Amino acid sequence: MAIGDDGGLAVEVTRLVPASGNLTVCGQQFWLSATRAGLPVTLWADTSVVHLLIDGVRLKTVPSRLTPTHLRQLLADDGQPAGPPPITTGPVQAGAPTEVERLVNATGLISLAGRQHPVGYHFAGRRVTVRLDRGLMQITADGVLLRSLPNPLTPAEAASIRDARPAGPPPTPNPQPVRVRRRVSCRGALVIAGQRIHVGIAHAGATLTVEAADTTFRVHDGDQLLTEVPRTTVKPIARFKVRKPEPSRHKAGGQVESEYAR
Repeated sequence: MAIGDDGGLAVEVTRLVPASGNLTVCGQQFWLSATRAGLPVTLWADTSVVHLLIDGVRLKTVPSRLTPTHLRQLLADDGQPAGPPPITTGPVQAGAPTEVERLVNATGLISLAGRQHPVGYHFAGRRVTVRLDRGLMQITADGVLLRSLPNPLTPAEAASIRDARPAGPPPTPNPQPVRVRRRVSCRGALVIAGQRIHVGIAHAGATLTVEAADTTFRVHDGDQLLTEVPRTTVKPIARFKVRKPEPSRHKAGGQVESEYAR
């Protein structure tokens, strides 16, 4: 039998993802998404961590709530003594990349080192892996990079994170471009990540879709591509939905100022 981090048992067991996407093993729940319903998922489990894999690819690693009794029960059913873990879960070396699982709250925040940090309200309710590598904080899910942000933690804060572990391999870039919505100003421009893109006065007030790739921005009106421009900004995209327009306000001289004028 394999030896877990606590000197106890480590077990591998395969289960089918239920229709709800919420798999329960010995009372511990693992969220895998309804899109994976019916797929076999392998759990590498000891009393410290549980790694979840599909087709040999690690999806996530979560703290284990399983006891030695649970592990022996799994072995007695259809489990097998586990091989080596898919990633190292021992002590974190100073300065080495780390990762930790977190649930994004309703306002797009995660808790790290006793403080709340914004990662995007479009991830609200989603469990993600946070990877910290020197000055970079990467938000990933199932090994795919969702978003990169500056690391807000000092080395001392990073070392104090609860449930942190040595990081696995770097995440794979998302093959799909990020899509955001923007409203065109009265001057025919929109702004994304601090970069102003002119699309024309004819589109003033319209809500358009912007595909944000690594090197370009592509602006669409429905299925029609309006423009493609080089990406000159390195700022992260902080807003993904359109703000509601503010009521028009009259200025001196009878001029009207609205959100589009700013």
